[in-house]
Amino acid sequence: MGAPHVLLLAGIGGHATGEALDSLSTLTDAVSVVYVTAWRPAEPVRADWERRRLRGEFVEVADLDAAVLAAVALHGRLPLDGVVTYSELLLRPQAEIAFRLGLPGNPPEAVAIAQSKALQRLLFAERDVPSPEFEIITSERDLAAAAARVGLPGVFKPSLGTGSQSVRLVSTYAELIHAFTAARAEKTTFLQSDEAYLLEQRMALERDGDSGYAAYCSVESLLAGGTAHHLAVSDRLPLEHGYAEEGVVLPGRLDEATRAAAVDVADRAIRAIGLVSGAVHTEIALTADGPRVIEVNARAGGPLPTMFKVAAGYDYAAEIGRAALGLQPSGLPEFTRVVLLRYLPIPAGNWRVATQTPAGAVLRGYPELVHLSPHFAPGQRVSRQRTLHLASFMVAAPDRGTARSVTRQVERALGIRLIPGFDATAGGRP
Repeated sequence: MGAPHVLLLAGIGGHATGEALDSLSTLTDAVSVVYVTAWRPAEPVRADWERRRLRGEFVEVADLDAAVLAAVALHGRLPLDGVVTYSELLLRPQAEIAFRLGLPGNPPEAVAIAQSKALQRLLFAERDVPSPEFEIITSERDLAAAAARVGLPGVFKPSLGTGSQSVRLVSTYAELIHAFTAARAEKTTFLQSDEAYLLEQRMALERDGDSGYAAYCSVESLLAGGTAHHLAVSDRLPLEHGYAEEGVVLPGRLDEATRAAAVDVADRAIRAIGLVSGAVHTEIALTADGPRVIEVNARAGGPLPTMFKVAAGYDYAAEIGRAALGLQPSGLPEFTRVVLLRYLPIPAGNWRVATQTPAGAVLRGYPELVHLSPHFAPGQRVSRQRTLHLASFMVAAPDRGTARSVTRQVERALGIRLIPGFDATAGGRP
């Protein structure tokens, strides 16, 4: 093949596969797909790939190990020049494929650390990267010592996980026991396991004074050939429902000194882990003692590729593809609009959707809406078992004030009304 041959690993999560193919197609017409069917059937994605008439192959596999073997076999037929994924759940096979084939990518051991909050905490403590106090819990025998060492209230979380699932503020020892028991019983979408959990020092993330934002942000970075390009710092909306995320604003509103300090801490964390290629999404707590790392993710935050495109005309997904080919970025983002992604959290408890305005009607009423995605329909059951949010939508505006104002209007227009109880059909996204 004359053009570079890129492999996309897909199957669940991250940037939508169709949009990913759009972006990768700007780099080359040779894009193969290895699709892991453990979560969802491949047929719709295969049909989309075939419609594009891309050169390469579409291969279906059952699990992560099979994805690695399929990529190695594909390389024997049609040599690969890069391997890309936008999914947290597919980072391990991506790293293993790149390592086996000598392609640009993160070392597997660095990805293992990036996917383990426990390993991150141990590493950051060793390398003096600012992060909260913590204790690792692997059995019930560790609970008492963890509570004594960290103190309560504290934050309990799984070492392996995404989307703040099973992350809880625990104020008493009884709550800690319950959180640990419930978390071990939770089903995970990962096709791998981590028996470790964490009790961490509580950081007051809910609000940053009277700023109207939460006291944490995230640094969005692109690594190419070991060079870190820190593209933006995004804000978070105040937390009103525990640790269920409420919203992301790009670009952020932090002053230059605070922004520089957050970027510096993120850079130190990335280097400590040993990440060298692709997107990195680093969440940073803004504390009175300075920025501290909440966690480092070796991929783009779920909505960030779309947000970059809307706010700056910047194809972040394509730039991630360039990094996978060993190329430096073609440019850096220049923001012309503000984009706000709003998540509507599910209140604690069991509910049923009584009323909700059809998405089409809301979209027609607000031209500022980039997209709207209800997660439930009227009559369906609602709880935090499968997702933390009722709906999500994205607004683009010339400034933050307008974006916040339109967001409030859209929330009212959605008209989601919940009533207690589970006397309905199950719903929600897996």
